[in-house]
Amino acid sequence: MWDTTKYAGKVCDVLLPNVNQQSSIKVYKSSSKQTISSRIKYELSKKILNKQRIDGDKVEDADTIYIWGAIPKSNKKEFIVELDNPYSLAYYHMDNFHKQLEKIKSSLRRAKKITYLSKTCMDHSLELLGKEFENKSFVTYPYMEENYKNNKRNDEIINFIFVGLNSRGKGGDELLEAFYHTPLENIRLTFISNVDDAVKLKYKKDKRIQILPPQSRSKLLDDIYPTMDVMLLPSLYESFGVVLLEALSFGMAIITVNTYATPEIVKEGCNGKLLHHPILKPSDLNGQPVINCVDLRIKEFHQRYLRHDEFYFGLYSELKVAIEESVFHYKTWQRNSLTLFNEKFSPAIWKENFQRIIQ
Repeated sequence: MWDTTKYAGKVCDVLLPNVNQQSSIKVYKSSSKQTISSRIKYELSKKILNKQRIDGDKVEDADTIYIWGAIPKSNKKEFIVELDNPYSLAYYHMDNFHKQLEKIKSSLRRAKKITYLSKTCMDHSLELLGKEFENKSFVTYPYMEENYKNNKRNDEIINFIFVGLNSRGKGGDELLEAFYHTPLENIRLTFISNVDDAVKLKYKKDKRIQILPPQSRSKLLDDIYPTMDVMLLPSLYESFGVVLLEALSFGMAIITVNTYATPEIVKEGCNGKLLHHPILKPSDLNGQPVINCVDLRIKEFHQRYLRHDEFYFGLYSELKVAIEESVFHYKTWQRNSLTLFNEKFSPAIWKENFQRIIQ
């Protein structure tokens, strides 16, 4: 969202209301606190639509309101709404979305345009909303710089990286075990997540594995990513992994799970490996087989599947094979990642797409 705001100035004048930007780390910590207030808000969110009030002097000067995942409240100006997930308009509750579907359609009919963070999200939304919204629907991938120019890699060592809050939901348990049991001396894993001391102690004796706490985005982009060869993100719940797009922009090879829009970023055997989801089966969305993890709100997904102390051996086995295979193919995958980024996600393409949307 904030990158859209930052780089939209290439296309139009941006009048940003007085809002505060929070880091993903801070948002994660605050959302993890089970206060009475947060529980009440969560229960309330199951029954209402996501309508946001937009105030301030700058709003009066704006021609168009660009808003994420919500409908502007009490505002008569034309607006463009961006969705990462069709259910965001109902606070990501699928049941609430279907109960209020007619109200959602009525609100979206007032929208000048609807943009989607991925083609999968657009297909999913049009299947739920109907073809009447097709003419005002556009895909706009997140803005991403051409970061491959900053690479500082070492050919003697193959550096793998995992980045993700909530290691359990991101397949971190299976990944650490797979890497630990891969008997190769020239590989290293930088594992960045909020894991407990028991996990750190378990892998401390393996000098190939470095476990770090969550890092700022600037630290990742400036210091850590430039030295990495392969991104590992076996996440069980991902609608559009921006961290994968970051990896693509650095020309990394990528090993990940085939969830939702991930196949738009990673092509099997071309720029990496797409692992099978250990729980969910593909479903049909607009004629395409998709691992539709977003039909379960992430909170419900964790309650249903991830709070049990289970180890997904199939995911572990695929990860181990993929890590071993990447040693032979990662440089080809890296070149193909750069080609895919330049053809589909480059700043020039983003600007062209955004210009078409905003005008």
